[in-house]
Amino acid sequence: MKKILSMLLVIAMVMTTMVGCGKKKEAAQGVSEKEVKIGTIAAVSGPFAIVGKPLVEGMEAYFNMINEQGGIDGRKIKLVKKDDEFKPELAIQKAEELLDEEVFAIVGQLGTPTCLATLDVFKEAGIPCVYQGTGNSTFASVKGNYFPVQPNYQFEGRLIASYSLNELEGKKIAVLYQDDDMGEDGLKGIESYLKEIGEENAAVVKIPFAIGETDFTSHVLSAKKENPDVTIVYGMQGPTAKILKASKEQGFESQFITSYVNADPKIAELAEGGAEGLIVPAWVNIVDLNDESVKEYYARMKVEGIETPNAFHAAGWVAAQVFIEGLKNTEGELTWDNFIKGMEKIENFNGLAKGVTYTPENRDGVTKMYFIQFIDNKATLLGDGEWVEIKK
Repeated sequence: MKKILSMLLVIAMVMTTMVGCGKKKEAAQGVSEKEVKIGTIAAVSGPFAIVGKPLVEGMEAYFNMINEQGGIDGRKIKLVKKDDEFKPELAIQKAEELLDEEVFAIVGQLGTPTCLATLDVFKEAGIPCVYQGTGNSTFASVKGNYFPVQPNYQFEGRLIASYSLNELEGKKIAVLYQDDDMGEDGLKGIESYLKEIGEENAAVVKIPFAIGETDFTSHVLSAKKENPDVTIVYGMQGPTAKILKASKEQGFESQFITSYVNADPKIAELAEGGAEGLIVPAWVNIVDLNDESVKEYYARMKVEGIETPNAFHAAGWVAAQVFIEGLKNTEGELTWDNFIKGMEKIENFNGLAKGVTYTPENRDGVTKMYFIQFIDNKATLLGDGEWVEIKK
């Protein structure tokens, strides 16, 4: 009888332990009754601090506003910041530190090389990752715990192709693209859209270029020979500006259009007159002062003591805003699984960024962009700044 009682006691203890373990697995790390602790990794020192510092300040501004309003479901947001100096090996170290500190999610991580370096770490952990400061399409294909926000290059390539055919009425399109992940992603997007609508032959020439090249005369002359209506230059600011300058020098007249990474007045200066008429998509319109989200953004930044916020502040604001929208959509206990389901309910969300949408199969994030054109070295809105989607 004593043996039976002893066995029953052992079984009861084992069952209690199992139940306790089950509850522990259901409870999300970084979550208490009064707080949700999240982490970010961004370069706030070194040469890339010019991007990372305002990005983090933008997130802090939005979270401060939410916290002053009482938080979400009574929980305030605590942001744990890690500086990786834009170094991939340091980013991995900081990622492991955040996991050890049991943050609930990673929000607003900055940089293509650093985000790629930590991808396997965060994917294996299963921690929700909202907003990566990169247009690399890898993160949209991961799905699961990853939620990119800013347009990925394949999506943008599709949108630029759609705009070139439907709005610019281009019959013949030349594509000059950077021969790296960015340029190849953009080219894939362009090609996939043209194939989808049966217009593969519209791309009359595709010309790769290296980011370190200095003389683009041969590239420009090869494109000019095809007499394209629209010329897409898919690359970073430096080589794109050189191509535009060379095009002017060679008398190559076409409607030029480029990636959102070049939606900066600096390109007009670098192109030395070659950017006149250049069209560029953009994804956060912070010049539309009639937009309530824009008004809220500027008002809060002023409260934070930031009188002249820039595009990187806006990016941080967007990262925080989309994360909070996911929290608002979360039903039941705040766990990783429930939060991911909440994020996947976001449909055509219009905050500072417009048309943010996720589903279990879709991680494109931003699905609308607007277009600007450089006239007299100044960016002007096209179509009154209306938001443009891909036309099927």
